[in-house]
Amino acid sequence: MDLDSQPHPSHLDRSTRLLVLTQVAIWPADWPQFDAILRRAQIEGVTRATIDEVLLQAVLFFGFPRLVSAFERLQAVWPQQHNSTSPAVPKEQRSEAGRSLFAAIYGKNDVTVRSLLASFHQEFHDFVLEAAYGRILARKGLDARTRELIAVGALAILRQLPQLVAHGRGAITFGASSDAVREAIHCAIDDKATVDELMQRIQRGS
Repeated sequence: MDLDSQPHPSHLDRSTRLLVLTQVAIWPADWPQFDAILRRAQIEGVTRATIDEVLLQAVLFFGFPRLVSAFERLQAVWPQQHNSTSPAVPKEQRSEAGRSLFAAIYGKNDVTVRSLLASFHQEFHDFVLEAAYGRILARKGLDARTRELIAVGALAILRQLPQLVAHGRGAITFGASSDAVREAIHCAIDDKATVDELMQRIQRGS
């Protein structure tokens, strides 16, 4: 998406929109676009530590190999000499933090979805709650609303519809407007009819 082609009025502030676009550019390995977004983020006053959080979250959606490349591009465009102080959840609190965040996002479907994960494999269930949610998504470097909007962009470009519905509703739970969720989807998908269909699914909850 063109960095200057945002809707009017925009329902995402400029910084949040750049964070969603950063995430969205990783999956297709659109490194020229990724680099351009990083440069715009610097101009707009987004911090390198905030971008670090976006890339850490991207590991959950796009995997380790793609994120090695993304961090290499980030370091080339926006060098960081020293790691910032980590806002990580203490190790002994990650399991509880993950369960709490998962429940907040999935709401009435919490137990059903956790049971499904456990039916696949208990280790998978535990990894999702403790590592994905407790170690990454519960980090304090970004607020829950922003993280959910970033997740919406990632899941939209992946076309992972059940998870998109859950995290779209999670974004609304944490204070995002439906229009902000729509715009996050639009950062990944240009086709208006598809965006409208996805929003209808989010609003139905299925």
